[in-house]
Amino acid sequence: MAEERKQTDLGTETPIAENEQVRALLALLKEKDSPAYADFAELIESVTGMEKRLSIAVGELATMREDLQKMQDHSLKASLQKTCKALEGNISSMQQKLSGLKGKIVAGCRHILADFKECGTVALNGITHFLHLKPALEAIRQGAENHQQASSRAMERIDAFASEYHEAGKHLKNMRLALMGEEPVQQAKTGGEIAHYAKAPYRASRACMGAMKKNAEKAMAALKKLEQAAERRPSVLESMREQAAKLEPAKNQPAPSHDKGSR
Repeated sequence: MAEERKQTDLGTETPIAENEQVRALLALLKEKDSPAYADFAELIESVTGMEKRLSIAVGELATMREDLQKMQDHSLKASLQKTCKALEGNISSMQQKLSGLKGKIVAGCRHILADFKECGTVALNGITHFLHLKPALEAIRQGAENHQQASSRAMERIDAFASEYHEAGKHLKNMRLALMGEEPVQQAKTGGEIAHYAKAPYRASRACMGAMKKNAEKAMAALKKLEQAAERRPSVLESMREQAAKLEPAKNQPAPSHDKGSR
């Protein structure tokens, strides 16, 4: 319950593009004509893409579960239900990673907006607070790639099994034809309906994770541009030090002399 309240406080239940803190920072960056606006907007767009794709995947798996209820083959039905449950676990894991990323973005926006109230426009250089997003984005990218590869391997195994199954069926059929004095068949059947159903959840998962990986990589590219731009702009602390350095010589200058010789 505490974790749920924490996530709600951070605004992770709301789509990232609709979050109050995110919208406020985007509006401020645009108003101040900040070079960071385009890259930050691209980052938010990429995260929005992840949100939408996970939502689609959840709907796809829900539809599959409904279709499974109508299936007559109980053995295949049980196997596919188990597969769907495992893939739902993968999607849930990815949703948690995405929720964590959104929490970091919202917290970063809140921090920069607070700095802006205290320090003015120079605080917008604090977009470098988003440096800590890189590990979260990499975790999503790597997780998506791992799930994508696992789905591909599972589909390959299903194809291999189906091929062996139909090849064995061809041999049995040819044995029967030989006993009847008829010509053997040369080509085994491919795939088949069972293989098609067995691969469906993996196809959906692979498509989802492929989109997640692509969006994570786009977000990382936008973050990298933000980092590089921030490195070229002075920080609040550096600006204060430069200002102090300019004032220091004036402070240390000796007061002008007023004796007659100096006139």
